[in-house]
Amino acid sequence: MSTANKNHITVFMAAFNAAPYIAQSIQSVLNQTYSNFELLIVDDGSTDNTVDIINSFQDKRIRLIQNPVNKGLPYTRNIALDEAKGEFIAILDSDDISFPNRLQAQINYFQEHPKLAVLGGYAYIIDKDGERTSNVLTPITDSNSLRAILLFVNSFTHSTVMMRTAAFRSIGGYPNYPVAQDYGLFSRLALQYEVANLPEYLSEYRIHNSNITDRKKHLSKMQLKSILFEQLNKLLPNTKHINADLLLSPINNSPYSLNEYFKVYQEIILQNRIRLQYPITELEQILHQNWFALVMEKGKSQTLKFYLKEPIFNRKYSNRKQIKRALIQSLKSFFGFQNKRRTIT
Repeated sequence: MSTANKNHITVFMAAFNAAPYIAQSIQSVLNQTYSNFELLIVDDGSTDNTVDIINSFQDKRIRLIQNPVNKGLPYTRNIALDEAKGEFIAILDSDDISFPNRLQAQINYFQEHPKLAVLGGYAYIIDKDGERTSNVLTPITDSNSLRAILLFVNSFTHSTVMMRTAAFRSIGGYPNYPVAQDYGLFSRLALQYEVANLPEYLSEYRIHNSNITDRKKHLSKMQLKSILFEQLNKLLPNTKHINADLLLSPINNSPYSLNEYFKVYQEIILQNRIRLQYPITELEQILHQNWFALVMEKGKSQTLKFYLKEPIFNRKYSNRKQIKRALIQSLKSFFGFQNKRRTIT
């Protein structure tokens, strides 16, 4: 075996009624330029011909495990905890496609970064017919920035991720969430290990049902709050007063006041400076940019006053253009208000 293929990889695929797409997904794994892998497929009680399609491939590297009944994604994905034989686990969902050089590119990067535990990459978005859309997934690549942003949002594309199996096992695998198990997993791993994304396209990510049910939307919102508080509970002395919706809502047109944002951002910054849970510079840069956007939208005549409030404001993360914009908005709003008063009186 060549040196380049010395690391054994488990490519892991969970499948449920995946007949329309799974053959293409499997073939994309078998086409890899890196050959030292097993393809571990766990069928979660499919009622279509998914298993027949899997069995039609005559390749000894494919290993099929069948759940007797449908157990759900968390259970099915965590079968890898016991069954994965590789030093690394590469994830590919049963409707997505890996590019031929994916495993080789990722294993090369792991060999150059021995402390790295999780590595994802870019992905093209394809529709149900396999046609590329105009959208792509280009998550944050820098390790420190990625660790910081995971407090608020998932920045990994599941079907591009490769993990060290030992790290995956050390945290007990995927959390038992109905949705967002991947975000729950990666946010936990990032608290203990180095993580990164390759700035190259590794997979095609298929979107074939954009009609998310109201139940799934509700579950997703609940799980995002759980993931947020799981992290905040490690960072803050007390989280009972924290409004999760404030941190999870879009910044634009937010219903929350600047004072509400300031109190939460200030506490996160000061506690993180003590506990060092997230990279200080990268976390504070994220909050600083959010704060600038908020004060520009809500500050009016006090835009500059709010913008310069420490510890969110930091000259290291600001620039003259931002200060100038905040000043101009404050002056325009102030004189506009004064003119309006004169007109009324």
